[in-house]
Amino acid sequence: MQKSKIEVIAISLVVVLALISVFPTASAEDQDVTTTWIVPADTSLSISYPTGEGEIKFDATGIGQNFTDLKASSQDSGTAALNVTNNGNTALQIDFNWTAAWPTGVNYVNISVGDDTNSTSFSFGSGNATVQQTVVANLAKDTSEEFWFWTTGVEVDEADPGVERTLRIISTNV
Repeated sequence: MQKSKIEVIAISLVVVLALISVFPTASAEDQDVTTTWIVPADTSLSISYPTGEGEIKFDATGIGQNFTDLKASSQDSGTAALNVTNNGNTALQIDFNWTAAWPTGVNYVNISVGDDTNSTSFSFGSGNATVQQTVVANLAKDTSEEFWFWTTGVEVDEADPGVERTLRIISTNV
């Protein structure tokens, strides 16, 4: 008596299931796999001059060689001398320093962050002008900070059209 194909398949299936129950399969083992997303920090920023001066300028015309708390040109209570915007993808620490000593007689530059109060949020003296200072510890991405500047000098050397120094702005990711 010959068995039908269906009976042969059914019997084979029963035999396989019986063997599986007699010979259990190996137990499962958990394995962890490290997955990494590499997204480099973008520490780009942009600088603008709300005063329209295109620079931070202290103009002592009409005042002479001695001045106290001379504000940056065109700066007023509603208009900062400098604006720094975080265009990157991470929060930034913003540091300032001048790249060379100031003209003889310039004693200090006060920088107020976020308001025009001359509150000396940061004060650079002639002795530490080239020393890097953190002026904003955490500038969130897609945000800006405004800066107002004042300077004081005594018997500052005359110079026409003026003595330029470079203010370096350094951004590092937080």
